[in-house]
Amino acid sequence: MFRNILVRYDEIALKKRNRGWFEDLLLNNIRSSVGELGAAGKFRGRMGVELKSEESLKEVVNRLSFIPGISSFSPAFKLPLSAPWDDIVECALKLAHEALSDGRTVIKVICTRSNKRYPGTSIEIQQKLAESVLTNLDGKFTVSMKKYTFALEIEIDTNGIFLFSRKIAGIKGLPSGCAGEYLSLLSGGIDSPVASFMTMRRGGRIHYISFYSPPYTGEESMKKLEDLAGHLKKYQGVSTKLFIAPLIDIQLLIKARCHEGYRTILFRRMMFKIAEKIAIANKFDALITGEALSQVASQTIENLTCINDAVKTLPVIRPLITSEKSDTIAIAEKIGTFPISIRNCPDSCTAFLPKSPIIRGKLEKVLAEEKKLEPEISYLLEESVKNVRVVNV
Repeated sequence: MFRNILVRYDEIALKKRNRGWFEDLLLNNIRSSVGELGAAGKFRGRMGVELKSEESLKEVVNRLSFIPGISSFSPAFKLPLSAPWDDIVECALKLAHEALSDGRTVIKVICTRSNKRYPGTSIEIQQKLAESVLTNLDGKFTVSMKKYTFALEIEIDTNGIFLFSRKIAGIKGLPSGCAGEYLSLLSGGIDSPVASFMTMRRGGRIHYISFYSPPYTGEESMKKLEDLAGHLKKYQGVSTKLFIAPLIDIQLLIKARCHEGYRTILFRRMMFKIAEKIAIANKFDALITGEALSQVASQTIENLTCINDAVKTLPVIRPLITSEKSDTIAIAEKIGTFPISIRNCPDSCTAFLPKSPIIRGKLEKVLAEEKKLEPEISYLLEESVKNVRVVNV
């Protein structure tokens, strides 16, 4: 029934001098996502997608729902500004019949007329359209300005006349790519995919790094990580890289020489050191982690301070730092990563978990433990970076 989709954004509209740059970036992301199924363009305060065929509507709606920067969108009828009133009424009646089939029988007509050259005021147009619909469908609708179940909307812009009745929520935020590129430490759990998604929603373009420790982590663990990265790709619409770094030799050295209670902190420090080297080599802007304050032993403020010290150049962003676990799970379910995250696969951090981890580590003691790894640790870190496997997702 529909050949057009009206696309809205909100936060971008608050931008001033560089608003056009944000709009162009969002438009390019929409074009990249929609591909051959339609043609996207922009006009005053809106964007639109003209479909190649009505049959592609469902797929394009699905693709738009994954694009950061879109606040909402509506499948719509589009008519030229010169369209006769009977054509406008015909489209309105199609929407009305659709509403009746869904049991929506309380109507409100809303008119937005940004094109002031179009004859009539917004109130006059909505009154006239309501009268036309009610006359043609006598007795089938009641009118309410507050408790309506069917909003029949007409927008009149310089680009044409749009009629629609549904507003589908987007994921909001800013267009992917407007805020740089980041390397996310992807563990395979629930938190790090959500942290990655939240950064994407603020305009970040995300790549991933994970660690493997054979024989403690097998192919099923690698498949899980690739599936997570592949699923999250839908939210930025472009290919991404998954860096998989070997960690087992470093872990065995820490296990052999260091105090067991500091083991997890030291593992995390080594992961951060490797991640920073790879991020700098690829000109990424920061590291992303899914850590939340006091959620596990390694995430007390003292231990986070000890871990953070391992990164010397780049910022470390923790989008979930004050989040409740239940809220994080709810987001994971909403974005579709939860079923993948809960697959029962071992990861590098669980391979050598200490029985009694240090809860409030002191940096000087952590550095003293780390010194026990010399001189081999520098070589092992370089070897890990050298032997990274890169998967294009």
